[in-house]
Amino acid sequence: MENELTNATNVEETKDNTAELDKRIKQLEAENEKLKQSVTNASADASKWKKQLQEKMTAEEKAKAEQEAANAAMQQELELLRNERNVANHKAQLTAIGFDETLAQATAEAINSGDTAKLFDGIRKFIESHDKELRAKSLINNPVLSGGEAKKTMTQEEFDKMGYKERVKLYDENPELYREMTKTS
Repeated sequence: MENELTNATNVEETKDNTAELDKRIKQLEAENEKLKQSVTNASADASKWKKQLQEKMTAEEKAKAEQEAANAAMQQELELLRNERNVANHKAQLTAIGFDETLAQATAEAINSGDTAKLFDGIRKFIESHDKELRAKSLINNPVLSGGEAKKTMTQEEFDKMGYKERVKLYDENPELYREMTKTS
């Protein structure tokens, strides 16, 4: 009986141990479920944060790209303004030396762009127009010579026979001849 008693105690203990182990297993399963839920929540949060970070990086990249585009546009506008200023300065200098407005503009643009062929063409055109203008002015300021008559040469005797009025007329019409005749007198 003792053996039976020991067996009964062992069975009772085994039942108690099993119940205790079942209880402990249920607690561990509950904790395991909580941990699984925490991992799932953490993964979801991490995914959400990652997505937000990517969106934020994309927004930052977009902002950076927009800033770079704005800087490029400003740089281009600055370069355009510098070119316009240089052309205006060159045009003013060319106009000051006598270029007409359109030729000065074309030549100034050639200077600014470094196009030597157009620059020299502009200078050539200026020289041609300037020479033409000088010729026209010289014709206006100088009387037209009478055509067809050869200038008569005069002898010293003819000059000596001339009166005062005739000598004044000769001086007005041909001062070189008058000086020549007065040297020999």
